[in-house]
Amino acid sequence: MLTGTIPFDRYPGLAPLFRDFLQGLPEFFPDPPTIEAAAARGRRLLGTPTRVPAEAFRGRLPEAEAMARDLAAGRAVAVLAGHQVGLFTGPLFTITKAFDAIRAARQLREAGVAAVPVFWALTDDHDLEEVARTARPGKEGPELIVLEGADRANRRPVGGIPLPEKVNEVLESFRGDARSPEAEEILEAFARRYAPGIPYGEAFIETLFDLVGGEPLLVVDPGSEPLRRAAAEFFLLAAKKEKEVREALRDATTRLVGAGKPVPVAFRPEVFPFFSVAGGERRRAEDLAAAVDAVERGLAWPSTDVLTRPVFKSFLMPVAASVLGAAEIAYHAQALALFPVFDLAPPVLLPRSHLVLLGPPERRAAEALGIEASQLLQPPGPSPAPPTPEVETLSRITGNLQKELDSLEPRLRETDPTLVGALETAGRKIAYQVEQLVERIRKAAERKDETAVKRRQRLETMLLPGGTPAERLYPPLVPMLAYGRDALAAVHEAAQGGVSATQGATIVNLGADRPAETEGVHVR
Repeated sequence: MLTGTIPFDRYPGLAPLFRDFLQGLPEFFPDPPTIEAAAARGRRLLGTPTRVPAEAFRGRLPEAEAMARDLAAGRAVAVLAGHQVGLFTGPLFTITKAFDAIRAARQLREAGVAAVPVFWALTDDHDLEEVARTARPGKEGPELIVLEGADRANRRPVGGIPLPEKVNEVLESFRGDARSPEAEEILEAFARRYAPGIPYGEAFIETLFDLVGGEPLLVVDPGSEPLRRAAAEFFLLAAKKEKEVREALRDATTRLVGAGKPVPVAFRPEVFPFFSVAGGERRRAEDLAAAVDAVERGLAWPSTDVLTRPVFKSFLMPVAASVLGAAEIAYHAQALALFPVFDLAPPVLLPRSHLVLLGPPERRAAEALGIEASQLLQPPGPSPAPPTPEVETLSRITGNLQKELDSLEPRLRETDPTLVGALETAGRKIAYQVEQLVERIRKAAERKDETAVKRRQRLETMLLPGGTPAERLYPPLVPMLAYGRDALAAVHEAAQGGVSATQGATIVNLGADRPAETEGVHVR
């Protein structure tokens, strides 16, 4: 069985700055990604109350209220994770982030620092095209599905947009992946949350609570009224510090360029790193004076962008650590420059767990193809022509035989000239029979190669669909329908496990091995 960790240098699509972060780049990432560093930051931040009341934090478990009160009063610090409010909770790594935050908060408590996990649901984002899409593994490769109305021109914050009627059809398209005895129950649970008319944000948050189950988690909705008021306070402060904000971002960009590093977010001196939501639409705060006036008069509320959002989180609450993906860590090379502007201590950055899920069909396919664990996420190269050494052997034998037959002709002609014709006929018959055998050998090799091609295609569809690691494309619904809630438990265990998230992607084995004849069931 394939086990272990796939090194990050064999995990495709990672931001170069993330690799630098893992190797150590203190000029841009001063804190090591360790629980010890997060605990030290947490001790420093204890006693700092939040800028919103405890009621601003959503929870489901009985202890959630006490967790929120402790955080609000400064008796605990936060371990943050977050993501867009994607359809069916978005890619698998979204729930992995939540489990990672829960794990890190528990580790901080074990280190003597009171900590609670908090998930930031990006309800104020307006990228509906990104939020309203999902994918499932199809027979010929990944099937990308986008809900109706997912217009890239949308400017409304997605959290409040109601799900369209066709969400039922999209969910139904996953039924072909339903093999677990629990599949029908799982589909019904998702259908209840993602019913037409329910806002994207509400569906996401409630499903997130469903998936983490009995684990404690608080959720923050930046579109809620308490968060809007806090965002206004932060935005107005940033506007007063406009020159310092722009200079900090300019300096960070200059230092990245000078160090020969890529710049994740292009610096444009005319762009202030905030959006303004007015008339239900989220747009760049291009006219800063007008945006300030609208916010002060209550005609608009501000929304942060990728560079100011991390700072706003720490402005809002004491954040000891943030669980982040590779791209998020990369743009922190710029965002961290803003924390001193607001006299805030930045969180310690912890990379999220990266997971590669393997079911029995994928394990058998990898074994049949001779693919090692470290090669699972490597794009397959062009398939070479199937080797047929038997054909080469037959060609050699036929050539030698023809030479021997030709050497007989002078002697047979002396013995009886009529035998020469019989010799030629025998040669042609032998050549024909060999040609027939060669053709059968080649067809057999092609059939065998076709099986290998299908195995490669199946493995690519399930592990590297379209060249993207599956955890970044398929929602948790896919493994849950195939392997039941045990798949979610396996993801939870991997995110809670002892393998360091800084070492690589953890292989997570799902399901019990099945008979070889069912190898193709994972792809419809």
